[in-house]
Amino acid sequence: MKISALLFMMLLVSGCLDVKPETISNNTIFPESPVVDIAREDLAHRLNITTDEIKLVKLEVVNWRDSRLGYQEMDTTYAPVITPGFRIILEAMNKTYEYHSDYKRVVGPKEVRDVQ
Repeated sequence: MKISALLFMMLLVSGCLDVKPETISNNTIFPESPVVDIAREDLAHRLNITTDEIKLVKLEVVNWRDSRLGYQEMDTTYAPVITPGFRIILEAMNKTYEYHSDYKRVVGPKEVRDVQ
């Protein structure tokens, strides 16, 4: 078992395995997660509104390709490991915003037009 896990990690790190984010669209699995509150607080601060004015539109379970969570920052090193987390879609002031997270941190937002 340890050998197969080691082999999998070696293939993943070497780039031989192309693992794409997989999304499960089911808002009932994790109805309210602490990272949703973090995203709401961040957006409220950015827009200078209260968190009560922000609506959770969608929460998706996602396996990100690496610890970047789908966002890339310059001059930052990331671990090349599958990182479980969420895609959080919030709505405020007639606009929709997308955050990405693992189970502890949140990155974003980016404004989105169409929510699928």
